[in-house]
Amino acid sequence: MSQPNLRVRALAIALAIAMPSSLAHAQAHHAQATQPQAQQPEPPKPDEHIVVTHAQMQSASTVIIDPKQPRQPLPAQDAADFLKTIPGFNVIRKGGVSGDPTFRSMAASRLTIMSDNGLVLGGCNSRMDPPTAYITPHNYDVITVIKGPQSVLYLPSQATVLFERESYRLSTATFKGQLGATVASHQRRDLELDMTAGNEQGYARLTANSAEGDDYKDGDNNAINSDYQRWSYNTELAWTPTDDTSLIFTWGQSDAEAAYADRAMDGVKFDRTSKGIKLRHDNLTEVVKRIELSFNDTYVDHVMDNYSLRSFTPSMMMPNPSAMNPDRDTQTYRLSTDLAWRQDLALTLGLDQSENKHTNRMSMNQPQMPYQTKPRMSDGRFKQQGWFAEASYQPQANLRILAGLRSDRWQAWDDRALLKKTMQIQIDNPSYQAERDEDLTSAFTRIEYQQQGHTWYAGLGQAERFPDYWELIGQARGSESSASAFFIDSERTQQLDMGWLYRGSALDAEIALFYGTIDNYILLEQQQMMGPETVRNIDATVWGGEASVSYKVTPQWRLHASIASSRGSNDTDGLALAQQAPLELRLSSDYQWQDWSFGTLWRLVDAQTRIAPKQGTIVGLDSTATAGFGTLAINASKTFAQQWRFSVGIDNLLNKTYQEHLSRQAATIPGYTATERVNEPGRIAWLRLDYQF
Repeated sequence: MSQPNLRVRALAIALAIAMPSSLAHAQAHHAQATQPQAQQPEPPKPDEHIVVTHAQMQSASTVIIDPKQPRQPLPAQDAADFLKTIPGFNVIRKGGVSGDPTFRSMAASRLTIMSDNGLVLGGCNSRMDPPTAYITPHNYDVITVIKGPQSVLYLPSQATVLFERESYRLSTATFKGQLGATVASHQRRDLELDMTAGNEQGYARLTANSAEGDDYKDGDNNAINSDYQRWSYNTELAWTPTDDTSLIFTWGQSDAEAAYADRAMDGVKFDRTSKGIKLRHDNLTEVVKRIELSFNDTYVDHVMDNYSLRSFTPSMMMPNPSAMNPDRDTQTYRLSTDLAWRQDLALTLGLDQSENKHTNRMSMNQPQMPYQTKPRMSDGRFKQQGWFAEASYQPQANLRILAGLRSDRWQAWDDRALLKKTMQIQIDNPSYQAERDEDLTSAFTRIEYQQQGHTWYAGLGQAERFPDYWELIGQARGSESSASAFFIDSERTQQLDMGWLYRGSALDAEIALFYGTIDNYILLEQQQMMGPETVRNIDATVWGGEASVSYKVTPQWRLHASIASSRGSNDTDGLALAQQAPLELRLSSDYQWQDWSFGTLWRLVDAQTRIAPKQGTIVGLDSTATAGFGTLAINASKTFAQQWRFSVGIDNLLNKTYQEHLSRQAATIPGYTATERVNEPGRIAWLRLDYQF
């Protein structure tokens, strides 16, 4: 691993010299736009000294989380690592960072990932850099998860994840912030800064992060090729002339390098530059409660090679040091307005648009023909234009009906002249310069009923999803190795979501169930050992859900339990649907004593035998069945003077050697032990220090 660059050092200095000056705190409010209703609850604010071990739904199908609270297990280093702490989520392991998140066993563009209204897309053709690789959770104020096709405010998917920063107006001259530092086994070191200064006319905010770690070791003390280094920062300049008006400009950058245990290359550059503008005005008239306009531009420049972070070993596929340099530029536009003619009726109307262009350049002999000297060649372009309407009607105090309709027009262009080019073979692309246009419709309706702490809900939704870059262009081929996948059909999911929530003085409980059919499910499969992955449409059925309960035994002691299950069938082939997460149970407890809190987390995962070898998605294929496992984690935390918080914990306390079922197959890398899948970390001790000023 190379030494930290100048930006990392600058961040470390900034963290060290930041002074504990504390003036008045902001009179902030969270501009939550995930549902049109005025009754949307604020994000939960747990006691400052509790290490969070579970996440609850705050309303029907919606989970809202404060990412700045300490969490068990080990504090997350990227967004996928954070999401896996929420029941129903898993992460496909590739190395130390940049795993692919899944929800209810759905991954990639079946999850919509948004950052402050901007669409986040990676650049790597083989998903070395999923969207969550560019998101640092601690740099955000609120993370919202919408389960199932139960909203049309964003691109249709099986789940929507919103990473958002709060928008507010300061009441007085203010300087405030938060510092955080984490150290852990395997030389992991994280530093974080969140600082705001301003007054009632506006403010400036800086969030920054640096992180690094060496190769971790599994329970058998085998090193895994997984070292990494990353940094990021984001700045906001806000003008807030009134309580109802704000204009915010944002600018951010990040970069990283990461070793991978699942492939023949490592990521040596994850350069991201983002900029955006958001204008919001509340209470425009008695009917127009809010109007919001935003624009985001994200550029990702990614480099992978087989020599910078590992010893180069010639192979038949790569006889020389090789490198690839894809990039992607994505623009997102969004206009929405919240209307309310009566107290019992709310409506959100809006338009959104996204455009992205992907290019690539590479060298199969970097010393002789470096990729930097070659021109970038576009291989695919995408454009989406959509409109949406979502309404909430509350005829009675305890009854609410929601419905939404969305239409998206998609366009895609195939710019690849060649389908494949190597030293031995060249295949022309049959869909070169082809264009496809498609109009897709998504909708949902849901009814919610509340009575004496109970909430029952049932919703029926349809989500039509356009194939993404990786399915059309990146890695997949048509049904034959010489065919293009460019005209693969779009997916259509029709799903029933239903559940129950209970909030009592001592007992909290929730159940979320789903059953859905997916027409034209996009399936990848490998027909030959070393052949390309081909893509085709199938019909599939999916079902499962999550349930949790939290019980306060005493005012100081609380117990938690959650269970998650997702299953699917490939109805076309009469097989199990590939890449399905096994049943998972989590048991945790926390005990509070004065300024101390103590917690445990026991995670139990069942064996998975329902597999479809060599079938899957763009993030992974099934290989073999996996055994069940259990891991135990413990933690403790203490607050000092309401400003300092010290947290400590041990993950995988019993030093278990195990593999997640949803994990990439491990690659053969000189100097490392080969395994069927990438092994998870063994015992990890960690401590974290937070300071608010």
